[in-house]
Amino acid sequence: MEEPHKGGQAGEIRIVLVEPRSPGNIGSVARVMKNTGFRDLVLVNPVEFRNDEAFSMACKAGEMLLGPPVFQSLEEAVKGSGVVVGTTRRKGKTRYPILTLYDAVPKILSLARRNTVSILFGREDKGLRNDEISLCDLLVEIPTHHEYPSLNLSHAVFAVCHALFNARTPAGPSMAVASREDVEMMYEHLERTLRLLGYGDAVKRGEFLLRSMMRNFRKLFGRTALMPREVNMVRGVLTRIEERLSSKGRSRSA
Repeated sequence: MEEPHKGGQAGEIRIVLVEPRSPGNIGSVARVMKNTGFRDLVLVNPVEFRNDEAFSMACKAGEMLLGPPVFQSLEEAVKGSGVVVGTTRRKGKTRYPILTLYDAVPKILSLARRNTVSILFGREDKGLRNDEISLCDLLVEIPTHHEYPSLNLSHAVFAVCHALFNARTPAGPSMAVASREDVEMMYEHLERTLRLLGYGDAVKRGEFLLRSMMRNFRKLFGRTALMPREVNMVRGVLTRIEERLSSKGRSRSA
């Protein structure tokens, strides 16, 4: 029997696999944890997992399989936890209330600022038992399609870890879009070029057609949030069209 796992520091998130039956799944969990920046893996009464199958599925996260704490009971495994979160697909009187993953993520991250949070994942075939659910402070359900709601163990771990990873990862710099003034100048340039091509002529409701085209171009480009270089590219094409039309006009007059 190992000592209760105390982890490194308060504020960590720990992934606890309860009686996993597949070495491959354990290896896959190690890999998805490393993909999403989680390192604290705890196993409760697992199948033998230090073998080729597990290390093959772990790929370059194999070091996580060398020394994860292993316990014979869940009670021992969660002794060092401030908060215990259970993942479940089944509902019932003893499994209420259940938060969706997306509602639970901000709560988990908030609790993890000052507490060690253990997130429990049950057996591949049966999940967590009711007596294990009773140890949980919070229950979480991962949304899936109603026709086939069951997830593979490693997929469930990835869904939770990835949601937490996304929520706590600072957003990258936003895209710099072209200024309103530059975009309006592009539209003016576009209209001039269309008129050179004959759109807007008085015959056959030409002005109405041109107005309709310009509205559609505004909708089209407006959906894309053009960047400065894209505005310049469009204007460069328009300028090239104007030059070609101008050279053809000169050749005819000559």
